[in-house]
Amino acid sequence: MKHTLFSLFDRQEQARKRALGISPAQAVTAALGTTIGTGNIVGVASAIALGGPGALVWMWICGFVAMAIKYAEVTLSCNYRQNNPKGGGYLAGPFMYIRDGLHSPFLAYVVGFCMLVAMILVAAVHSSTITGTLGSVRVSPAVTCVLLVAIVAMIVVGGFRRLVQVTDKMVPFMTVFYLVCSVIVIGTNIGNAGSVFYAIFNGAFKGQAAVGGFAGAALASTIRWGLARGVFSNDAGLGLQAILHSQAESIDHPAQQGMWAVFETFVDTILVCSLTGFMILFSGVWQSGHGGGALASEAMTSVLGAFGQWGYIFAVVLFALSSMIGIGETVKVQSLEIFKNMTVSWFMQAFFIVVVALGCVAHIQSAFVIADMGNGIILILNIISIILLSKTLRSLTRDWFDSNGAARKKTPVEAD
Repeated sequence: MKHTLFSLFDRQEQARKRALGISPAQAVTAALGTTIGTGNIVGVASAIALGGPGALVWMWICGFVAMAIKYAEVTLSCNYRQNNPKGGGYLAGPFMYIRDGLHSPFLAYVVGFCMLVAMILVAAVHSSTITGTLGSVRVSPAVTCVLLVAIVAMIVVGGFRRLVQVTDKMVPFMTVFYLVCSVIVIGTNIGNAGSVFYAIFNGAFKGQAAVGGFAGAALASTIRWGLARGVFSNDAGLGLQAILHSQAESIDHPAQQGMWAVFETFVDTILVCSLTGFMILFSGVWQSGHGGGALASEAMTSVLGAFGQWGYIFAVVLFALSSMIGIGETVKVQSLEIFKNMTVSWFMQAFFIVVVALGCVAHIQSAFVIADMGNGIILILNIISIILLSKTLRSLTRDWFDSNGAARKKTPVEAD
């Protein structure tokens, strides 16, 4: 907390970082924008609808494990990053630390290709979610498609600097907006706190019997949906945020940015996901028998009325949009690492924008099976790679913590 949240209030330090280029705090807003997405609202609501209140406990457990994983992959990514020879920014992420740390180019290309495919396909999930959400208030899919493509293309073409210019303002605003709405709903129903927390912790280890319109959930189902939606929300082990974190130009030490990765995961899973869950449980709508985003919408509407409905739509659109624009930047970096050709990189970004458009107008659910399979391959190979690089990770961690964060560790880029 000293080196992340509290450092934001040190204006002199923040000014020094920004003078050197993109600061660690700016990089984390870009990563947070990608992490905080539809999974934080629709995913959490689905976990409760399918696994009951106890799914929240398993989501929290997943979140704490995810902090360690995210710290590891971001620290290693920053340590092995290299200047982009085709333009600004850095080549980073699992591809770099697997290729240069493990000295396994073949494995790096397998992971890199799976990441590229999964990232492009998952963009359609977000555009489809936005289209469906706006469709509930009679916004034409064609209008949504044109607006989304225009916004995403404008930011993607502008590169990482334009991305952080947007996320610097957008991420804090959308997070605080959602936090305020959630706290109002929770505060209005604070009298239900005792029964809610009993249901959460009792259900986490015993499952949940049918109640109201809720069909009930066995313990295995509670654990499955809590862990599954936790992974879907924070993306730990998939390497996507590691690429974005590593674009910070004023990193004093690889482990310093790793600490920001812990902070990012905490905000995403422990803060934002918990607020969604509490809002649904405190308001009592989880017993309605509805699923997915409908629960979150009902929870906000139950207290805030029409403003709650529009607040839900506003939050979902911003969360999904922030995820899409962050993915667009990682597509560029990943394609450059694999193909080492700027023309191919631009082509992949153009293809990414086409997929965003397809998500607005076409039924492409079958394509997500490929994305899920790619994510599974990435997760397994990436975690194994991190374990094999544990000696380097331990050395970097000790160097940072033994000096209380004062050490100045040169990355391979600077050493060159």
